[in-house]
Amino acid sequence: MAGDAPPGPPPRSPSAILRATPSNNTAEIFNVIANREVSIVYQPIVDLQRRKVFAYEALARSKSPHFAGPLPLFAAAVEHKCTGELGRLLRRMALEGCPNAPLFINIHPSELNEQYLIQPDDAIFNHHDDVYLEITESVPLSHFEMCQSMLHEVRGRGVHLVVDDLGAGYSNLKYIADLHPRVVKIDRGLVDGLTINSRLFKLVSAIVKLCKDLDALVVAEGIETVSEFDAVVASGARYAQGYLLARPAFPLPDAIWPERGGEPAETLTQPRRKNHTLNRRM
Repeated sequence: MAGDAPPGPPPRSPSAILRATPSNNTAEIFNVIANREVSIVYQPIVDLQRRKVFAYEALARSKSPHFAGPLPLFAAAVEHKCTGELGRLLRRMALEGCPNAPLFINIHPSELNEQYLIQPDDAIFNHHDDVYLEITESVPLSHFEMCQSMLHEVRGRGVHLVVDDLGAGYSNLKYIADLHPRVVKIDRGLVDGLTINSRLFKLVSAIVKLCKDLDALVVAEGIETVSEFDAVVASGARYAQGYLLARPAFPLPDAIWPERGGEPAETLTQPRRKNHTLNRRM
């Protein structure tokens, strides 16, 4: 029952946000939240076995002239301790734009310090399909116990956990065992230039097998060439994502199965809405 969740701070009204602003520099990030100066684009995640779109990843874009993209936007949110409010807004907008398909949503590490994510009225608990929360693989280094506790509670309400960016910089494979993710996403750094039978291919194939042994599905992201695509398929990864298949866009873009082996390119079908009623434990 959601009543078991500790009460978090209620969302502030635009006027309250602006009243809390001590300077013009600080005002910029709060204005983004108050005025929804952000947008969401979506990138398909392709099921390599079924040749269809499995889900979409929601990606934030800044509409404010003060922030060139999501990285400086979240850097300002961290500085001014409003990542919870920003994340809550982005989740709501992401689900509004993709109401009838499985959705991957990124969670910033600093959101684990706040209680917005586990509040019963968060948009992720009212989606009509599966929701996957992406946590960067390095996040638990400093937030591990809190991360485990909060994600266990969210997962108990029917939301899936994704460990993102496996292979980017420092990696600790033990977190895959400890956090029990439903999905692991292999970072672009391990996919870039990947070819069948290379040493890198052997490493990626071993990671895919390890994830499968730990009951995690694998998404290879950042695929940009047909040779990378062929190697990902051969590695045994179940899902793929990247510019070769579709660029992020709004509304929901089509995904393309690339031309290969004499077969023409194919536009893939989008996921169908589940027939079952909403089944979230609130």
